[in-house]
Amino acid sequence: MAKEKLKKKYMMLGVVIMVGIGITLSGCGDKKSTGSRDNEQGISDLNEDGVKNYKDAALKALEERYGEEFEIKQVGGTFTSRVHGKKLICNPISNPDKFCFVEVDTKSLEVYDDYTNRIMEIKLGKLLEENSKDIFGENVRIKPIFNSIYDKYEFLDMEPIEFFKDHTLGCGIDVFIKSDGNINKSEEAIKIEIFMNKLITMGLDGNSFVIVWYSNEKVYNNIDNGFYELQLRNNPVKFYEESQNSYNSTYAEINDNKLKESVNEIEENFKN
Repeated sequence: MAKEKLKKKYMMLGVVIMVGIGITLSGCGDKKSTGSRDNEQGISDLNEDGVKNYKDAALKALEERYGEEFEIKQVGGTFTSRVHGKKLICNPISNPDKFCFVEVDTKSLEVYDDYTNRIMEIKLGKLLEENSKDIFGENVRIKPIFNSIYDKYEFLDMEPIEFFKDHTLGCGIDVFIKSDGNINKSEEAIKIEIFMNKLITMGLDGNSFVIVWYSNEKVYNNIDNGFYELQLRNNPVKFYEESQNSYNSTYAEINDNKLKESVNEIEENFKN
């Protein structure tokens, strides 16, 4: 029962990127791109009038905005359109796992992207880790996911909580705790309630959905290498719910500045 409730909550709130923007990985009339070799072939193409194509425009804009080189992970996608232009999924060359959604107006070559979310998610995750070790111990990793909103790169100098308040529609927060499977649910529920109330005190008092995963050591140590790819492929819940990856999980929600669940309800939300 808790497992089904978790999946329904995760999808219903729309706070996780893939759900919030309805992405699938099928192309939209464009041939799928899978790596830098495709990038080199596609980027060398010119439009009929000799102007660099939309792929060039996208990569150039991303580099100018964020100060690092990007590559095209995929051409096409069904995420929500802003200008009904050409769609791309890109990532910085330094980190293929860290994707962003990009759309290019083919007439003006104006570029829209949501990579600022990735930057702010990482900043917020580090901040929350620093403020949760007194609750969960040293072995905790936190990965927020903001709903996708284009073109927030002008707000890169903001603090992450300020960015969350002013420039997101909600937040999903995955909390990973390294575990050997020996979990006292009553004690953990109390810790999670304390953590949730700390989020509210810190200003993360909008719509936030928190899932706490008690992960084995291998998964815990490799979170950075696969977290965003799982988000992109729309299967994080399925992956982390597998018994060989996480021993257990529970969840809680902040809505309208209040924690929705009691300690007992958080305990009941454990999947087994």
